[in-house]
Amino acid sequence: IKKKCEQYAETAFNVCLANLYRDGSDGMGWHSDDEKELGDEPVIASVSFGAERIFHLKHKTNPTARHKIRLQHGSLLIMKGTTQQFWKHQLPKTKQRVDPRINLTFRKIF
Repeated sequence: IKKKCEQYAETAFNVCLANLYRDGSDGMGWHSDDEKELGDEPVIASVSFGAERIFHLKHKTNPTARHKIRLQHGSLLIMKGTTQQFWKHQLPKTKQRVDPRINLTFRKIF
């Protein structure tokens, strides 16, 4: 999985964060992956397994710039460039019945 993500993202990763979302009551609030140890323009590859969930993006200063991305089983989402500088993202909780989902997030820590 790591090697395929590195091919698509055109970068080498040295860390993998695994998250289990048991059902719709599990989520991740608005944030940017802008920690200093990730560098100025981090490349992040996120792979989803299990239940489909909706991933949200919103621009930090332009309230009309928003996107929703349907993350299906086996999907790969790559964030790179200035994404973390200008955008926040979340995986919101939902009241809908949702089966478990595992997310692997690959990154490079300097």
